[in-house]
Amino acid sequence: MKSSLTRRLTRTLFFLIAATTATSMFIVEVFVYDVEDTILDLELKAEAEYFTEQLREGRFQPIKTAQLEAVFLPEGEAETLLPEYFRNRRLPFSQEVETGHTTLLIVGERLEAPDGKLFLAQDITIMENREALVQLALVSVAGFMLLVGFIVARTGARYLVRPFNKLTREVLNTAPGTSMPQITTDYRDQEFCDIAKAFNRFLSELEHHVEREKSFVKLASHELRTPLAVMSGALNVLEQRQNLTAADQKTLARIRRAMQTMRDDTEVLLELARREASEGDARIIVLKEVLQNTIDDLEHGHPDHAGRISVDNNNPELRVKTHPALVRMLLRNLLQNALRHTHAGVKVRVIENRISVRDFGSGLPRAITEHLSAFQEPSAITSQQSKFNNTTFGLLIVRLVCERLGWDLEIAQSDNEGTEFLIHVHNLV
Repeated sequence: MKSSLTRRLTRTLFFLIAATTATSMFIVEVFVYDVEDTILDLELKAEAEYFTEQLREGRFQPIKTAQLEAVFLPEGEAETLLPEYFRNRRLPFSQEVETGHTTLLIVGERLEAPDGKLFLAQDITIMENREALVQLALVSVAGFMLLVGFIVARTGARYLVRPFNKLTREVLNTAPGTSMPQITTDYRDQEFCDIAKAFNRFLSELEHHVEREKSFVKLASHELRTPLAVMSGALNVLEQRQNLTAADQKTLARIRRAMQTMRDDTEVLLELARREASEGDARIIVLKEVLQNTIDDLEHGHPDHAGRISVDNNNPELRVKTHPALVRMLLRNLLQNALRHTHAGVKVRVIENRISVRDFGSGLPRAITEHLSAFQEPSAITSQQSKFNNTTFGLLIVRLVCERLGWDLEIAQSDNEGTEFLIHVHNLV
């Protein structure tokens, strides 16, 4: 499932806020450490200078208070006289040392007048404890900022996407037809206004295109029916003369049958083009009879097809309430497609409520199988008009007819061993 734009914006804004918060906390932490080290270093250096001056004037006395300790070790005396945390230090020395639960900042210097070692230790335990509280406060502030950042990111993302969602709903609610309402263009942002105006222009062009198609269908309906009516009348005249031989009458019957098939196919194609329902023409048919008539027509029209189609029917009494011409067109296109793709036989099976048509050719191109199996308009079988060959056009009609009948089209197999189409029949009687 694809992620929504709102979630993407929320994640992006929250990431930016989180990165800014983390950077700010890091800078504050570094600044606090730097200020602490600078203050302690400057304080102890000032104290060291003060005690050095006292030593030169002979007024120095060892000092140990609650926070500060100062000790001078004359040259030559043993370091055992010093507290343990002053011993064995390389001078000059400045470092933070922990002794038990106490944290000391120790500074040691070597003096020449008088000769010896001066050590200072400042108890910074209170400051260290305070620093822990400061860090806890920083973590709490960071957590609060992240919570606020998430709320701001979510609210901001919804606010930014609101006009886009509105535009999307208007586009999705626009149903194709001869009269499609224009979507609103009163958006605050110019980009959304431009998109809405462009879509409205597209709708206007689409309405004109649909209107032209309807006009064309009406004109084609008239132009196609007229010559068929003329041919039907001519056939009637020939029959009324009653001077035809038996062979001529047989040929005339074939012509009339082909003309009737052409008339039915014309009506079906016009109905498919108009996308109109044909409930009034639906009637109960025996699928076995329609299938056999379709096979007979193919064999009569193409003698080389004779005997190539085998039928295995385990449900010979299968009855369906549907449009006979549509079913005949569906079966004829499937069988013609199968016969084109192989020089061997074509196997037709009727299994319960399914019709299987299988050839033993090299299989369909992958692009055609993907488009036929996709949940989209059948016209997506090809996006380039130049690629509309006879096979593709026949399968397009198959898909269109299945959609009109409410039947399901499935490609059960398509590889180098052949292709098998499965038609799931509905509206059983």
